[in-house]
Amino acid sequence: MKISFVLNGEPVEIDTMPHRRTLDLLRESFQIRSIYYRCNNRGCGLCLILLDGNPMHSCLIPAFELRLRDIWTMEGISARKEFEDLVAGFELANAKLCSFCAPSRALVAEALLKSALNPDMKQLRFTAEAVKCSCNSTLRIIDGLEKAAEFRRERLRVSKV
Repeated sequence: MKISFVLNGEPVEIDTMPHRRTLDLLRESFQIRSIYYRCNNRGCGLCLILLDGNPMHSCLIPAFELRLRDIWTMEGISARKEFEDLVAGFELANAKLCSFCAPSRALVAEALLKSALNPDMKQLRFTAEAVKCSCNSTLRIIDGLEKAAEFRRERLRVSKV
């Protein structure tokens, strides 16, 4: 089955089995190394991608669901100017992320900041807990998200209400 979609801002097309996992498709056919396989049941969050702007578990998405969709991975968002807000926020909060969780945390943080420039505590906690990793405390991740939101508002010159 031929499937066309946009991957990190670039239109792509691939001939693949319709029920192939998106995680496998991206890692094997497009050399996307920022997504990891661990639990296969949405438990860890290490396989997250942004699908049409929403964080989704690539281990559970069959390839046929990618048709005409927009997919972003760490490889794509790290090349965008907005990524600097995330890096600066986490650095200022002293939230040094490990190589396993950093890509997924960046994706959920980006999704949060696209939907809410002034996230409330419920949104911050949900985002911080979306990826299961013990390299940092939830409070440090929340602090990093708050600081990233401040950098994003400043860059866009939007005041906090």
